[in-house]
Amino acid sequence: MKLLDDIVELLMNESGSLNEALLKTKVLLRAIGQNELVGWVNDELIGYRDISSVPPYRKLHARVLGNISNGWHTVAQSQLVPLTNLPEEFREYWEAQEMTEALGVLEKMVSGDDGDKHLSRAMPPELLSMLGGLLSSGFHFEKIWSQVELPQIRQLLIEVRSRLLDFILELREKIGDSMSDNDAKSAAALIDVQSMFAGAVIGDNATFQIGGSQNQQRVSNRNVKGDGNALATELRSRGVAEDDIVVLNEAIRTDPATTADGQFGPAVKSWIKRMMGKAIDASWNIELGVAGGLLTSALQRYYGI
Repeated sequence: MKLLDDIVELLMNESGSLNEALLKTKVLLRAIGQNELVGWVNDELIGYRDISSVPPYRKLHARVLGNISNGWHTVAQSQLVPLTNLPEEFREYWEAQEMTEALGVLEKMVSGDDGDKHLSRAMPPELLSMLGGLLSSGFHFEKIWSQVELPQIRQLLIEVRSRLLDFILELREKIGDSMSDNDAKSAAALIDVQSMFAGAVIGDNATFQIGGSQNQQRVSNRNVKGDGNALATELRSRGVAEDDIVVLNEAIRTDPATTADGQFGPAVKSWIKRMMGKAIDASWNIELGVAGGLLTSALQRYYGI
């Protein structure tokens, strides 16, 4: 099927337009009678209107920075603001940023020379007073914002490209690459394309809505709840060292389970913080914006939450 080959060619070419590949994927899904899977493609093409539906790979870690004043003039700019002693909900909101923009907008954003470009979200002035206690007497924050760097967005685009390519290659293998549209549609009808799509695009143990408001069907793919080997394999594939996996296993044994509200136990939380520190100081070779979502998603699949 030529359309499959065209999409593969676009995705395998680093300079190929990911937006164009998604448009062709939309045509492909309709051609093989899988209209209900177009929902994810549409969200990526036009942006996520419902922030609660933003997938984990679009939730990036943000640095919280501020300018400090002595009341007369600015004495320090772009200083890292520690939020560790503040409520967890407050920290999560400012230390993470959901990228709801259309994928074409994100592609345009990272094209060309990065320079010192970034995305930022300013903290309302009325919230600055609650952070005043972090500074010595006589100093205050005159401005605070959370900031996402462009390399993190580039990593997001790489992940979308890789996920989509996995699905397209698997689909081409299942239905063949020399069929007519009608034959491909007939072949796809005999395959569980929805589960294949969920496994490649969304990830293990995921549940997601497809087809928009007119189709409320939900798809769940293979479950790895409680599978320590699957968890370790996933972490190894992302460059997590064996010593760190051993420490995590001990943390899992130490914690009774997730808490009643679905949160990780204290030992596992401590391990995540330790790994984030390694991402920051580059002793774990991974983009900082990817690290938090990767660890959280892997552990959520393990615990089945």
